[in-house]
Amino acid sequence: MALMTLQPVSLGSAGVTEKMVQERIAEDPAILGLGALELRDKERIQSHAGRLDLLLQDPETLKRYEVEVQLGATDETHIILTIEYWDKESEDDQ
Repeated sequence: MALMTLQPVSLGSAGVTEKMVQERIAEDPAILGLGALELRDKERIQSHAGRLDLLLQDPETLKRYEVEVQLGATDETHIILTIEYWDKESEDDQ
C-alpha cells in the first residue's frame, strides 16, 4: 500500500472565513474531538478585551472551553488576548 502525500491547504484561499469555522463549531462542538460539549455562548463580550468567539462546556464535569478561531499563524497578541479571556471567565466562575 502506497503512502499518500498530503499538502497544506489555505482555508482563506479556499474561501473559508473565521466566521464560517466558528459557526460550524457552534453547530457541532463534537468536531473538536473534546467530547459531547454544549455551546454556552457565542461572541461573548469581554469587558476591556473584545469578544470571545465561543464558550463551550462539558455538561457532566462543567469544565469550560474557550475557543478562539484564527486562520493563519497565531501571533503573540492573539495568545495574550486568549489568556485575558480565560482570566475573565475564571473570575466570573467565582
